[in-house]
Amino acid sequence: MITVEATEPFASQFFQKNSQIQVQATNLFTLVAALDRHAPGFAHEAALRAAFAIDGQIVADWSAPLAEDAQVMIFPRIAGG
Repeated sequence: MITVEATEPFASQFFQKNSQIQVQATNLFTLVAALDRHAPGFAHEAALRAAFAIDGQIVADWSAPLAEDAQVMIFPRIAGG
């Protein structure tokens, strides 16, 4: 089971301030889909605004495999120009 830690503003906007969620997923695509089932609209916002860290490492490749006991943090993407 994957443990997901959602930081603000995602915890409040999508997960009723529940910052820790447990889901089954094999990569970030399936993780985002599973979270979208809990919080409709999350997948769209995640594609635009979210960044992910798996076991403490920021990951941009959503197809990278997740270990069964992975810890995933969701945090706001920082955009710059």
